[in-house]
Amino acid sequence: MNRIITLLLDLVFQANCKSCGNKMKSDRKVCFCGDCWKAIKTIRDPFCIYCGKQLIIPEEHFCAVCTKRRLSYIDNRSAGIYEGTLKEALHQFKYKGKKSLGKALGDFLSDYIEERGGLDDIDFIIPVPISENKREKREYNQSEILAVLVGQRYNLPVLKDVLFRTKDTAAQFGLRREERFNNVRGVFEVLCSEKIKWASVLLIDDLLTTGATADECSKALLEAGASQIRVFTLARGL
Repeated sequence: MNRIITLLLDLVFQANCKSCGNKMKSDRKVCFCGDCWKAIKTIRDPFCIYCGKQLIIPEEHFCAVCTKRRLSYIDNRSAGIYEGTLKEALHQFKYKGKKSLGKALGDFLSDYIEERGGLDDIDFIIPVPISENKREKREYNQSEILAVLVGQRYNLPVLKDVLFRTKDTAAQFGLRREERFNNVRGVFEVLCSEKIKWASVLLIDDLLTTGATADECSKALLEAGASQIRVFTLARGL
C-alpha cells in the first residue's frame, strides 16, 4: 500500500531529490532518492573510541582533542559523517518541518547502534532537550523523535520529563570550541531525579561537534544521581 501511495505521489508532484535534484523513484526516503540515501557515509573503524570522530590512520585510537581532554560522558558513537545527504537530511528534519524524515533517520541510527553491539548496558534513554521557544517554532524536538524510535527498537523507556533546557541560547554554529562550552554552561536542569538514581543513561542527540551540549547534559544528569552517561548521535561533525 505504501509503495502504491508513493508511486501516485510521484506521478502527481514529480518529486525531486533534495540532494542530487533527480526525480525520485519508489525507493525514496521522504525527500531523498534511494541512491543518495545509500551513499550516506557511516562512521567505520578507525574512529576515536571516546568521541566517535572518524579517524584516518588504522593504528589511531583517539583523536587529537581527546588525547588532551575528556568530558563527562563515557563515550559517544555517531552513525554518520555530517556531510552530503545526511547533512541535508538533518537540515530538512530540523529546520524545514520534514518531521516524516524521523522514521528513516531513526532507523539509520538504530541500525548503527545494533552494529555497535546494542544497548544491553542501558537503563533509560533521555533525549537532549530544546528550549520551549524552539519547540513552539518547530512543533517537535528532533532528538526526542530519534530517542523514541531507538527506544522502541530496543524496548527501553524514554524519559522525556527528566532533563530540561532552562533558557534559550545563541546558536552553536560559528562559535569557537571554548565559546560553545561557555554558551551552554548551566542551561540544563534535572527534575524527577529519583527516576535516574544509579541508572545507566543513554543520551540521544542529532549532532555532535565539540561535545559541549552532551557534556553539559551529562554533568546535570550525573549531579542528579545517574551512574554513567553514554551518548549516541545521528551525525558527527568533521
